[in-house]
Amino acid sequence: MNNQINTEVGGRETSYLAVPEVSVIMPTYNCLQYLPRAVESVLSQQNIKLELLIVDDGSDDGSDQWLAKLAQKDSRVRVLKGRHEGVSAARNIAIQQARAELVAFLDADDYWYADKLKQQVTLHQQKPDLVLSFTDYDHFSEQDEDLGTCFHFWPRFHELLARTATKETKRKAEAKSRELTEDSSRIAVLSGKEKTSIYEENVIGTSTVVVRRRVLQNAKGFDEALHSASDWDLWLKLLKQGDFAAINQPLMGYLVRKNSISRNVEKRLASFEAIVLRYKQPMLALNKSCYGPAAARLQLAWAECWQQQKGGYWKAIRAYLLACYRLPTVRNLKAFLSHLVKGYR
Repeated sequence: MNNQINTEVGGRETSYLAVPEVSVIMPTYNCLQYLPRAVESVLSQQNIKLELLIVDDGSDDGSDQWLAKLAQKDSRVRVLKGRHEGVSAARNIAIQQARAELVAFLDADDYWYADKLKQQVTLHQQKPDLVLSFTDYDHFSEQDEDLGTCFHFWPRFHELLARTATKETKRKAEAKSRELTEDSSRIAVLSGKEKTSIYEENVIGTSTVVVRRRVLQNAKGFDEALHSASDWDLWLKLLKQGDFAAINQPLMGYLVRKNSISRNVEKRLASFEAIVLRYKQPMLALNKSCYGPAAARLQLAWAECWQQQKGGYWKAIRAYLLACYRLPTVRNLKAFLSHLVKGYR
């Protein structure tokens, strides 16, 4: 969090006097192909006063010139310079400069739907003790093919939402706010042991998050030492600050890019494993049954890693067995059997 800050747009401080409702943080590195759509999806948000903090993390594709022109045209945009130290460092730079009570994140190759921020800001206004909210989102290929939604991909979280929706529907008649009453079946407030669902399955998309600025600053932002999943690490850190809420509706589009997967899979999984162990005890204190699913998901990730490598067949077998032991679901058993039959290389 001690990064030096270089504001590209100088001499325009008077444009920023009005405190916005939301500070939107967008890191970018060589994303000029996707950047205009992402930016437009922010600036066209309905009925929201916002500032957009774009951290250019050393792009050399012409992004800096495009961003400079954008900032001259729209006073809501502030361009900051990163030092090409990664997405976590870039986001931390912007967190230091955020002025709104609420902070939202959007990656430069994703985009929001028109009422995304309004729905979440309204939710935070109705529930002032809420620490963080997030939403479902749609996956799209580079050819704009619909690849499905996030929440349906995570079976345990999907079941939790279904149970919560049933409970909330029964409470509709007692809700004080008409707007919240109409939306109650789509909103799941995660408190107590339900918060460990975030530990069991990494279901939160960073580009869907709205979070209170004070808790981000208290947590000192993203862990820049992690090779991957620093966002998941931060959400788990923030769980002790209060309740989260999930909106069971896709409110953004996530672009699945062929080159977006980490090249060094083993380093990525090492970070994943470190996070699972880092939060094991605080999560167990909330829910004694949460570690098994988290450990199983880790072993499944290792199994998928090993099965792609020559000579990794038996390592993958061991990882699949551990995953099935930790969480003996039909889905895990099918994955194991598929590898057992087809995976030998």
